[in-house]
Amino acid sequence: MRLMSDENIEKSISNVKLTLAVEGLHMDKRAIINGQKYLRGQITSEQVINQITSYILLKKG
Repeated sequence: MRLMSDENIEKSISNVKLTLAVEGLHMDKRAIINGQKYLRGQITSEQVINQITSYILLKKG
């Protein structure tokens, strides 16, 4: 994956926030941080999926 500049990362996250807002949803801080880390190449998609899965299972449990 090609790394994005901080400016492009912030633009991408802003676009996602706006899209979610249209649907009446919002991003929590965990989602924003995971998105930033992924777009910076600091974590893999597999790691993000595992973190999301763990979070859902903890909330469900």
